[in-house]
Amino acid sequence: MEIEKAEGRSKVTRTVRLNVDVDAKLIRLTELLGTTINAYLNVELGKAINRDYLQFQVADRQGAAMDNFMQTALVAMQSQMEKDGDDAQ
Repeated sequence: MEIEKAEGRSKVTRTVRLNVDVDAKLIRLTELLGTTINAYLNVELGKAINRDYLQFQVADRQGAAMDNFMQTALVAMQSQMEKDGDDAQ
């Protein structure tokens, strides 16, 4: 992995291996879109990575929210049980 500074931002160089047929489609697609392979891959990889990363973030937050809910419910149930016990006496 090679890190380079360009326009004040750090960039990392990675190597990707593609099947021959996928590469041919990539070349043709970027020609049709009028963009470079690098620009296309940066945009599309960025979309996929951000989408997948967001799913993990949402799952983590949902887990934390559920833990918080369960803890609050447990405290409320314990409080109610104590109240019910006091009322029975």
